[in-house]
Amino acid sequence: MRSREPVLIVNLSSERVVCERGLVADRALSRMWGLLGRRQLPAGEGLLLEPAPAIHTAFMRFPIDVLFLDAYMRVIKIVEAVPPWRSLAARHARAVLELAAGEVSQRGVKLGDRLDIQEVREPKLARTLNGAHRTSERSSEPHILVISRDRRFRAVAAALFSRRGWPVAVGHPADDLESLMVRACPDVALVDASPSLTAAAEMVARLKQARRSVQTVIVSDGAQSDLPTLSTHPKWGSFDSLCTAVAEAHANSRTAVAAGGGWEVADE
Repeated sequence: MRSREPVLIVNLSSERVVCERGLVADRALSRMWGLLGRRQLPAGEGLLLEPAPAIHTAFMRFPIDVLFLDAYMRVIKIVEAVPPWRSLAARHARAVLELAAGEVSQRGVKLGDRLDIQEVREPKLARTLNGAHRTSERSSEPHILVISRDRRFRAVAAALFSRRGWPVAVGHPADDLESLMVRACPDVALVDASPSLTAAAEMVARLKQARRSVQTVIVSDGAQSDLPTLSTHPKWGSFDSLCTAVAEAHANSRTAVAAGGGWEVADE
């Protein structure tokens, strides 16, 4: 029996994320209830029903994308934008992954792709970066510091960035930010502004003071910021688009470092 905590579902064939927040329905009652009663299924969320060779969308209020999976988690059938009051089945299907309509195309899932389920755990700061920032020659990958009150967001972001080979550290807004910057020495700080955009703006200023070349990417689960200097990204939106924002910030960081004459390495 799997954990009741949301899991990460990845595409091993394309090395892309299929679902950041997947719920596993592996009990009779949870499979029967499914998505009934929900008004929507946001991007990044999904429901994996197992075992489930067939599904129906009776009484649902929105269309969904459906992936039928075999016993090896290979995609054997794809049906997109399934409206309410439909029934679907696939021969040899062992499980079904239900996603928001449009997600299959957005995430690039294809027939034959093999998926995998991963539980996420928050890493420890010192172990994650493994001293890579102490070298005189930095690698081309962005070194990231994720700062959030949300333990799950820290864990998911760290797991996904690590899958790309990007060194990542995590921190809490209540931590000593100056100490975090010394220990992590990041190129990019990913700041969760969900509790307060104003507090996030103040945090960005403190991060810049601690390390001039650091670039920031702000995420929020609320509305877009009305602060002219604070652009936000959806906290639980497409991880691919968030990676693009981090990569762009990393490029800006390297430009700032080059202009300054070298990497900023904090003293012990």
